[in-house]
Amino acid sequence: MNLMHKVVVVGRTNVGKSSLFNRIAPRVKSLTLDQEGVTRDLITDFVTWNGVTFELVDTGGIDLYHKTDEMTTIVTHKVQQALDHASLFLMVVDAQTGVTEQDMKIARLLHTYKQPTLILVNKVDSKHQDELVHDFYQLGFEEIFGVSALHGRSVADMLDRVVDHLADIKVTEKVIDETPEFRVALLGRPNAGKSSLMNQLLKQDFSIVSPVAGTTREALRKRIAFNKSVIELIDTAGVRKKSSVEGELEGMMVTNALQAAKRAHIVLLVMDVQEPEVTAQELKLTSYALENGSAVIVLFNKQDLLTDDSAQQHDMSLSEYEHVLKKIETLNISCKTGKNIGKVLPLVQEVWDRYQQKFADRYLTDLLVAAISKTPLFKNGNQIYLHKAKQVGHAPLRIELTLKNAVIFEDSHRAFFENVLRKNIDLKSVPILWTFKTKGK
Repeated sequence: MNLMHKVVVVGRTNVGKSSLFNRIAPRVKSLTLDQEGVTRDLITDFVTWNGVTFELVDTGGIDLYHKTDEMTTIVTHKVQQALDHASLFLMVVDAQTGVTEQDMKIARLLHTYKQPTLILVNKVDSKHQDELVHDFYQLGFEEIFGVSALHGRSVADMLDRVVDHLADIKVTEKVIDETPEFRVALLGRPNAGKSSLMNQLLKQDFSIVSPVAGTTREALRKRIAFNKSVIELIDTAGVRKKSSVEGELEGMMVTNALQAAKRAHIVLLVMDVQEPEVTAQELKLTSYALENGSAVIVLFNKQDLLTDDSAQQHDMSLSEYEHVLKKIETLNISCKTGKNIGKVLPLVQEVWDRYQQKFADRYLTDLLVAAISKTPLFKNGNQIYLHKAKQVGHAPLRIELTLKNAVIFEDSHRAFFENVLRKNIDLKSVPILWTFKTKGK
């Protein structure tokens, strides 16, 4: 954990804040779409420029004038919280629209802070549009840059000025900036409680929580220190089955969530126990994670809402999928009451330790050869002969089997070998990825 400056991108909706953030941020990308209010939570990344590293924060569109609905009010409050901890503000405005009453109100708010503010007049895509910048001096700030998020015009000059300012500002905010040892993604259907769990694990109001489905739209990342390790937690948008996805924005949200899960080492699949039965959607998400090499832990949330009858119905629905769940760690939790929340991260650590195990080639070979000597495997009358088993990767576990004829090896044989490994080694929640090659007897 180190002291680090926070640079906050702020402005009204649909002026290009996220596009500018994406132009500058090296790793994290905000969703961008030509409609208002796409970004709601705070999206962050670490930026290094001229040898200076700072945390860049993208924010939702701020509305200090109309406050038309509850979500707008929540997002605006979230932005103001970010401003309270910032070293410098980047206020983004739209050159094509000109100065609006909303811009003026946001500028007046920023003037109440002591932090320096740079005005970024976005959509100044060429020198012929430079005259559009002058109108924005009425906002009351001296440093104004005509920039283009689309083409990157003048962004380097703006960043030069940012780090010049930061050199003169005392840092007070502590940020965990160490490279995470592993990544943990929260995945599940809308309203399963992922954001509530994220806030519980972080012990802070990080993700926006609302009963409205689809509140979380982007993968929200936060690093925490646990058990002498740095872990990156990732909250994701709710994933519905493909046929239920509506509109371009939700499609982008689902893609963003699945990509985050694909890059995670461990997936926490959060399920709402109020649902009458486990559906194919959860099984698909579990299979998706395991097939991509992520370990999976299933968390049954909202235990506080279960009645005796609904608990019995829930248990009955799970029995149908016992063949899958017996391979996976599960935990009953309640984000509302805090039930078993304290057990989540220790369980994550336990699964991570299994996930990165290493085994000697001789041990794996002897174990699997002994198994098929006792129970020979065949296909169309041809016997499977195993020459060698070798671990070729860990985190996730990858095993290469050298066979007499790999062409005749099929899914049932793979399942047999997987069962042998799981019976002899504690690999609960851990995926096993197989590769094959042929060698003559």
